[in-house]
Amino acid sequence: MRKLLLALLLVPAVASAGGYSIPNVVPRDLAMADSLVADQTSAGAVYRNPAALSRLSGLDLSLTVGIIGNGSTWTNTENYFPSPTSTNFKAVPVAALYASWSGKIAGHGYGVGLGLGVPGGGSVYWPSDWAGRHSFISVDRKLFAGYLTAGFEIIPQIRVGGGLIYYYATETLSVAKALPGGTDGIVTVADSGGAVSWDAALEIQPLLDLPLRIGLDYKQQAFMALKGPANFAFPPAFAATYPNQDFSHTLPYPSTFNVGIAWRPIPVVDINLAYTSEYYSAYVSDTFTGQTIDPSTGQLLNLSVWRKYGNANIFRLGVAWQALPVLEVRGGALYDQSGVNPAYFNPSLPDAKAIAASVGLGWEAMRNLFVEAAFFNAWFDTLNSVPAASTTTLDNASSFPGSFKNWAWITSVGIHWKWDPQAPKEGAAKAN
Repeated sequence: MRKLLLALLLVPAVASAGGYSIPNVVPRDLAMADSLVADQTSAGAVYRNPAALSRLSGLDLSLTVGIIGNGSTWTNTENYFPSPTSTNFKAVPVAALYASWSGKIAGHGYGVGLGLGVPGGGSVYWPSDWAGRHSFISVDRKLFAGYLTAGFEIIPQIRVGGGLIYYYATETLSVAKALPGGTDGIVTVADSGGAVSWDAALEIQPLLDLPLRIGLDYKQQAFMALKGPANFAFPPAFAATYPNQDFSHTLPYPSTFNVGIAWRPIPVVDINLAYTSEYYSAYVSDTFTGQTIDPSTGQLLNLSVWRKYGNANIFRLGVAWQALPVLEVRGGALYDQSGVNPAYFNPSLPDAKAIAASVGLGWEAMRNLFVEAAFFNAWFDTLNSVPAASTTTLDNASSFPGSFKNWAWITSVGIHWKWDPQAPKEGAAKAN
């Protein structure tokens, strides 16, 4: 039973940021490689930099829907497994909704907002008969987040912001178990749970007559307490040995720090640079605790698969060009120095160093109503896992040998609408 449960302690990632993080899917942000830490112009600031809410005016609504595609191809580096094998494709829908209200109090700007998003997760679906099915078959993780944030303008050059975050994760995992007689049983674990965290942000414009801003945003890590049932779909003869039971799992989502610079060298060109640090060193292991006694210890079953991640460092560039008064063309790129540790790699978490590029458009369909779209694609380095034959400690007990090449893309479309009671009644607004 120990080996079986070690195989269950696996989690997925979407490959575009370190660990299982997902870039901001709001189309303007996604099209510019999520570099807009210092250049938020919509209610999306609720998530990316709440300090910017105090720079907006009136009511602002942002709605985004998108699709994530990701997968992996495994190539054998030993001689005893058939190769290569690729994951089955299953698109994953995502959505983000943000709303804010901004105004002035005693001459100082303020803004409050709330929102829902999907900052992390992913899915991996290997064929049910692939060589690594006894490591795992499929994983589906979704990390939802609710945000309640605000911003305040201290002086025109300095704005502060922050608020509360509630993270909620769901996971479904399946793995094959080799049974006596040459048959397999299927084990499925489904768990969920959440935790509260917080956000702090800052926006600085050194000189009011210089179109340059600096933005900073920090989100505190959260340790989510997940719990759910494990179902053992085995023949009746094995029911007593492998009973159905609940498992608990503490899942960390790391602290993140973003710093960015936004600059308009000319009025129709917007350039953004950003750096992200994701503190995935908090992701030491995945540990499930069951309800039955482990005969080898006499204690409740409590097993771990080590991850031992390092911190992820991501460098971003975004550029926008106001091609027409109602049309903005956008592009971006990033380099992700993922914190994945090759010595502890497992195909349940298809992560590696990566570069990515993105493109998008923003069109003012009518006054103050913008329709936006973006596409983001990531290219990963090949990652070689530790061969099972070299495993001598429990640390790598779930490793599966081979070479893994991962891929991922995200596409999103959105609507951004704003109503400013202080805006002029005549004349067209600039595109977002």
